[in-house]
Amino acid sequence: MTVKLLYANNKGGTGKTSTAVQTAAALARRRLRVLVVDMDPQGNATRRLGIEWDPTDPFVGTPEVLAANQKGAGEAAVYGCGWTVSDDDSSPSPEAELIDVIASRPDLINRETETGLPGAALRLRKALTGDWIEKYDVVIIDSQPDLGHLVQMSMVAADHVLLVTDAMRDGVEGTYRVDDYVKLNAEDLGNPDLKVAGVLVNRWKPTNEAQFYLDEWLRPRFGDLIWDLKKTENRQVTTDDGTKSASVETVPSWIPDWSRFAEADGSGVSLTRWGDQRARQTVAIYDQIADRIINTLIPVGDRA
Repeated sequence: MTVKLLYANNKGGTGKTSTAVQTAAALARRRLRVLVVDMDPQGNATRRLGIEWDPTDPFVGTPEVLAANQKGAGEAAVYGCGWTVSDDDSSPSPEAELIDVIASRPDLINRETETGLPGAALRLRKALTGDWIEKYDVVIIDSQPDLGHLVQMSMVAADHVLLVTDAMRDGVEGTYRVDDYVKLNAEDLGNPDLKVAGVLVNRWKPTNEAQFYLDEWLRPRFGDLIWDLKKTENRQVTTDDGTKSASVETVPSWIPDWSRFAEADGSGVSLTRWGDQRARQTVAIYDQIADRIINTLIPVGDRA
């Protein structure tokens, strides 16, 4: 059974797309097949997955998929992830071999005008049906930062919503609005079982303000739905008193505001493209997210 995850926030700039893309990479490292559906007219997920828009060589994408309004329409718009082994080796990277994309373009926004047409909200769900979709373990839908028609279509198609936010007031309030919308409208959208399945705290800075919004705003609202990614290992450490075993944090609780994530976004590559210590740290964070998805959102009988 394919699990469909919607990455969302009603506030832009929280790193939602970056998180969706690198989660896809982490799931691929776990040998799961992933389809990323870019439902944002900005097309940032498309570019970051190695697919560049070229007017002289246009691709079929989400605009055509939704306009078709047909079951299984998404199959005709699937492209392989464009990540390569290196700048000198153009063969697909191991992650890319397991990631496909339904790409977006700016004219996707034209589908917003069709919101009043009968059955318009069902178009993405219909497009992602059929035997072809079953070859994927996970579908990740990246949405634009609002609650308009394109996001509503994404909600109709999704099994779960993952909220991505920084620990700042505007981002946190954006998660509130998405959560409220899902609770109030899931049944009317024809997807009554849709719920927020997790909250990822992104771009974390260890400041008093961030800690305040985490403790006083996010925790009271979402509680255990906030994914604490912290991982520790027992290691031998050397102190003034000699060598002893100690618990060492290997993955932080929250996704830090590190420049490496922005570098990966700008270059349109996986975090594994680097081979330094920071690369290992960032990859470990997303591997934790992938493991959380596998262990909590993918039915046991369907796990790879």
